[in-house]
Amino acid sequence: MCKNGNSWRDLPDCFPPWQTVYWYFRKWNNEGVYDLIVNELRVFQREKVGKHQTPSAAIIDSQSVKNTSFSTQEVGVDGGKRVKDRKRHIVTDTLGNLLAVKVHAANVHDSKSAQLVLAKMVENSADFPRLKKIFADKGYRGNLLHWVKKHLKCELEIVKTYSKLANNGKMLVSPKRWVVERSFAWLNHYRRLSKDFERLTDNSECFIKIAFIRLFIKKLKN
Repeated sequence: MCKNGNSWRDLPDCFPPWQTVYWYFRKWNNEGVYDLIVNELRVFQREKVGKHQTPSAAIIDSQSVKNTSFSTQEVGVDGGKRVKDRKRHIVTDTLGNLLAVKVHAANVHDSKSAQLVLAKMVENSADFPRLKKIFADKGYRGNLLHWVKKHLKCELEIVKTYSKLANNGKMLVSPKRWVVERSFAWLNHYRRLSKDFERLTDNSECFIKIAFIRLFIKKLKN
């Protein structure tokens, strides 16, 4: 479903009734099963490339995505794009692996909504004992710097961003932040995530986790 964008009612006949599958989908999400799988696979992936099990640095960014008529919970107008949609907020390590995700209305400014996704890291702070720095763009300036220092005991560093092309006509890459931009690009390969088709934002977050689980498995197999 996540990769090809099938609807619940169009599940193949080899599956149980779609209502049963959806019930377990919700149950496992509420019980944190997908979070556990993401965390375990992230550890394996980091070890495979010679990194420590837990990251010392992270990157935060958001992506606005168009919603559909089914997306009725937490929808707002993005002032910059003037489109009614939702916003995906993710935190990754320096390899682009998912650390936390939060989906919310797009009319909430990044500096405020960032606390929603970072609060999830506060709840699971035992998974990030070495975290010392979080990289972000200038949209995260303000009170968030003090919030991060107080609740996560680490530094929020605002990195330089480029809005112009280089002299040779190529787009300049923003230091550090290109990693999280690449993670968003990975999600674009999943039809279920091309727009936000979910009625509940919890389901939107869950499909993002499932996409990263699939990415982890592919990386570990190679």
